[in-house]
Amino acid sequence: MPKFEQLNEIQLDALQETGNIGCSHAATAISQMINRQITITVPSIQIKPVGELQQTLAGSQNIGEKVVAVYIELTREFQGSIIYVVPYTSALIMADLLMSQAPGTLKELDEMGQSAIQEVGNIIVSAYTNALGRFLNTTIMLSPPTFTHDLPGLMLENVMKTLGGKTTHALIFDTQFQEESKLFISYFLLFPSPASLDVLLQKLVGCIQPTSVDSEIDRYLNSLKTNVRK
Repeated sequence: MPKFEQLNEIQLDALQETGNIGCSHAATAISQMINRQITITVPSIQIKPVGELQQTLAGSQNIGEKVVAVYIELTREFQGSIIYVVPYTSALIMADLLMSQAPGTLKELDEMGQSAIQEVGNIIVSAYTNALGRFLNTTIMLSPPTFTHDLPGLMLENVMKTLGGKTTHALIFDTQFQEESKLFISYFLLFPSPASLDVLLQKLVGCIQPTSVDSEIDRYLNSLKTNVRK
């Protein structure tokens, strides 16, 4: 069975660029929604065993505090779960921005603020899974989003209880959400089911014909970059 450790640079770039194209589409949708220019980028990606997630998130920038999260299940041909995570203080400012309020207006996330963050998470996850589905040539359907807020460790414990004990790895996308001078660091974590993880790894590693698969991935990356420029 292929392992994440076998992935070479171009294969990891495919994961990176899939996140980038998804976030580019999400930024366009959110910009149109609030009539202001938004950029969302994926400067880095990490692949971690689920047992290391709490330590990884605790050591990440601004993530030691309370967080809000949007949880979405993936169904049909590619199965798993995604959570979109935002530090609580950033979520307050982000919600003000989305509701056309001055930063600092919200002191606690009320129902409207929660709905705004939930919508952003849903847009970002939908855009990413569309890009991932295109890469894998498969169909990915999403459950309705669920909003939660808690300390990172408790949030991850609840997610892992929902996933059960079979999920082994998570892909962590460090996402930067920016509007003019305002920069928010957020994360989305992809937890593929064991069968879907195998599909993803087989697509990336290409055990039988690695050279041709790498060429296919290279063409895919170029197509993504072309789409971004349009």
